[in-house]
Amino acid sequence: MNTVFFDLDGTLLDSQRGIAESIQNALAGLGYPQASPEQLQRCFGPPIRDSFARLMNTAEVPLIEDAVIRFRQHYLKQGIRNYTVYPGIRDLLQQLSDAGLRLRVLTVKPQPQAEWLLQDAQLAKLFEAVHGSELSGGKSDKTEHLGELIKHHPQPYSAHWMIGDRESDIRAARAHGLSSVAVTWGYGEAEELNGSNSDHLIHEPAALLDLLIR
Repeated sequence: MNTVFFDLDGTLLDSQRGIAESIQNALAGLGYPQASPEQLQRCFGPPIRDSFARLMNTAEVPLIEDAVIRFRQHYLKQGIRNYTVYPGIRDLLQQLSDAGLRLRVLTVKPQPQAEWLLQDAQLAKLFEAVHGSELSGGKSDKTEHLGELIKHHPQPYSAHWMIGDRESDIRAARAHGLSSVAVTWGYGEAEELNGSNSDHLIHEPAALLDLLIR
């Protein structure tokens, strides 16, 4: 049975506003200027520690960890609820599940947060498993994480799929021989997605049905 790995933020859920407000809150609390829209755009997808290191122009681990703590405090209290399910995603997942595909989520978002969001959005029942990062930052490299997961799946790996909105999703798929689909409704910009060498580039969720079950 084929498995389809979905990215979470920017692919299934539009959680941009909640993440952005929590980043700005953390920066303000540490006395840093607010991030520009362009700077924030680069934060939707990568591990949060990498984003704060870039925003604060620092490699100082205690400072980065302080920012992460502040971000999470705000995000868990307020920001996490500021999301929407992308139009068409709910119907797409139901049809894929009904067709017998194994659906999983692979995200750099911490595991507890990913599970909470999918439960709150009433999507959790459609997924066989959710694979998030550890609160300590472990499993934040999507390529490495996917490599560990795919070992337990039958070959050829090209029969399995990775769906995401950022180049990092496609890079992970290509590293392990999975079929890849880049989606344009998320946070990745056109230049990034066009240069990602994905097997497919789609503009609406329904287009996945033609690729996977029709």
